[in-house]
Amino acid sequence: MQEISDIQQMFSLISEKSLNIISSISAEGVFTYISPNVKALLGYTPEEVIGKPAASFNHPDTNKKFLEHRVSVFIDQDTVRFTGRVRHKNGEYRWYETTAQYIRGRSGEIVQTIGVGQDITERKEAEETIAYLAYHDSVTDLPNRRLFKRRLSQLLEESKNDLHGLMLLDLDGFKHVNDTFGHDIGDQLLIEAAKRLTFAVGDKGFVARWGGDEFTVFQTNIVGRADFTLLVERIKEVISEPFIIAGQPIFITASIGVAFSLEDGDTVEELIKNADAAMYRAKNQAKVMKGSQNEP
Repeated sequence: MQEISDIQQMFSLISEKSLNIISSISAEGVFTYISPNVKALLGYTPEEVIGKPAASFNHPDTNKKFLEHRVSVFIDQDTVRFTGRVRHKNGEYRWYETTAQYIRGRSGEIVQTIGVGQDITERKEAEETIAYLAYHDSVTDLPNRRLFKRRLSQLLEESKNDLHGLMLLDLDGFKHVNDTFGHDIGDQLLIEAAKRLTFAVGDKGFVARWGGDEFTVFQTNIVGRADFTLLVERIKEVISEPFIIAGQPIFITASIGVAFSLEDGDTVEELIKNADAAMYRAKNQAKVMKGSQNEP
């Protein structure tokens, strides 16, 4: 009896000092044991957890995934690893990676689950940040070229018979702003231009930074060219309005080229190529008009 008591004391000590939460859950999904360190890690006393359904501490999405996972477990699979969000007593959710050991009855049914859960919130947030930065522009926070191409390819594949409009936009005079005021002001101009574009497009489509001073706009399921032309003119207007940056009014314009699915191509590469050619035609035409206006 003394040996059993010593083992129990040792187990309690290990549970209390461990950085992982050790738990036991009945076949009905109710906590029958939780290590004392749950207080330090999740804010609950063991008494607040034991006797409560495990699902009541999980995020709804985690419970859904856990149920799907549970029914897919093979009869001879006794050890699994599961990642999900657990609610801290203060209301926030923490990411936990739990290794579960299933204890089975004679018929193979799960009668108890022993879990060892590790808080991986910092690792998870770091992974999510890295994934986000991989698909978003670091200056404007807009989707970058990679994400734009992925979304566009998906939309073109899902709605091959619908008419969509692609816009490639270049900020005229941006190089002059960089050379005159410096790159910090140039970055601020890009940020403000991105905000104006996003506001102008609204829920009619999505905006991305293509690179440098170029942006792309994609509008889905348009009625016709006229519908897209209205958006083009609206964008030209908002870009031509003065930008007040560091107390300095800055004036720029936009050269825009457009391409339409069903007419100018059915792939991302074809649409970008045609929109790019149209943009440079618009830019050259603007130079010609400006030159003619300056003639005596």
